Amino acid sequence: MNRTIIVDVDNTLWDFAPVLWDHLRQEDPFIPPPTEWQRWDFWRERIGVKEFYRVLREIHLRQDTFAPFPDAKAFLQSLKGRGWTVIIASHREKETCEATERWLGLHELLFDELHLSNDKSVLFPGSWALVDDSPLTLDKALRAGMVRTGLLYPWNAGSGHPLFPTLGTILTYLEGELERDG
Repeated sequence: MNRTIIVDVDNTLWDFAPVLWDHLRQEDPFIPPPTEWQRWDFWRERIGVKEFYRVLREIHLRQDTFAPFPDAKAFLQSLKGRGWTVIIASHREKETCEATERWLGLHELLFDELHLSNDKSVLFPGSWALVDDSPLTLDKALRAGMVRTGLLYPWNAGSGHPLFPTLGTILTYLEGELERDG
């Protein structure tokens, strides 16, 4: 069995949604808070694509000013300690690579490879599992026959994927799936 796992960054290794909301309110002061984001693309009704991606880029370029989830380091250490190859993958612009690498290093978040692109599914062949919050990416992983999971949020709650409240519970789920695939 291949021992490669793909791990997302935003809303997986750190709490991106509140920071995004704070920045989006500068574009539209009436944009709803993350607890009301019932769809992955909630923002399309409120701001333009160009403005949205500008906001994302600004946040990602300042990545090292934000802390990861408290259990992110232990989660990645556990994966690496169990012999997994960890690919950190994010839908980010290439120009944010240095800031992303700096953030991962600053917080001692272990990984083997960093992949920034608009299509994580290019990593699916040869990978066993995906940890991500995007229902669209989780759907692609399901169609590819991969184990998939992520943290539970309002925008992915009804997606039918195995979602959990913490990275620790995700790790437990992955260990159970590994035993089943044995």
